[in-house]
Amino acid sequence: MAEITNGDPVLRLSDIGKSFDGVTVLDGVSLEVPRGSFVALTGPSGAGKSTLLRLVNGMHLPDRGTVSTLGENPAACSRARLRALRARVGFVFQQFGLVGRLSAMENVLMGALATLRLPRYGVMSYPRALRARAVEQLDRVGLADQRFQRCDTLSGGQQQRVAVARTLLQGPELILADEPVASLDPAASVLVLDTLKRISAEDGISVLCSLHQVELALSTADRVVALRGGRLVLDEPARDLTAARLRTIYDLAGARDG
Repeated sequence: MAEITNGDPVLRLSDIGKSFDGVTVLDGVSLEVPRGSFVALTGPSGAGKSTLLRLVNGMHLPDRGTVSTLGENPAACSRARLRALRARVGFVFQQFGLVGRLSAMENVLMGALATLRLPRYGVMSYPRALRARAVEQLDRVGLADQRFQRCDTLSGGQQQRVAVARTLLQGPELILADEPVASLDPAASVLVLDTLKRISAEDGISVLCSLHQVELALSTADRVVALRGGRLVLDEPARDLTAARLRTIYDLAGARDG
């Protein structure tokens, strides 16, 4: 397993190009994400944000350029080494990916299945120490009291926080979040992103989070990166940006498409 030193970025993309069926999705994208930072990945629909995130953990492979994730090149990894890398990279999806009929606790525990040899059926089939860690992570996202509640009875914001707790149980060094609040109301969106930001700061976990909401990107992220038409068009500290300036990325894309 590759190690990265304190000064090394947890993620480095160098001149990445990616196409699907002859359509260019990413074109010459270079990006670095320092350890412990929260980076918002913004840009209009179709800009290449989801593809970029999937390149980071080897779900897609680049047509050109190189990806270094936690010191590993996913394209050069064996299956076993890629599984080990993915265990170090958490992924939070827009649609939560929970099993609705199972409790919040059991959904969180499923985040550790890759480290267990035998299938598990029910909360009590998991080791005691792992159950204690699951409760701890649910407490960190404010849901310890709901740990035995079925996930399909929780609100959307609560379900996404369960998904965050499940990711944290992996002990990730990097979290990728693909539009994690796109289906949530404004209050729930703020709570989920504030939770991710706090945990990133407390644990030193780097977060690369794709977002459409300009104000949320500016209020949450340390740094904002914007894609348009598959190209990186902005990469600056959030404190140096205004909402009006960031919105021009979307306005220009709309004018071009029109």
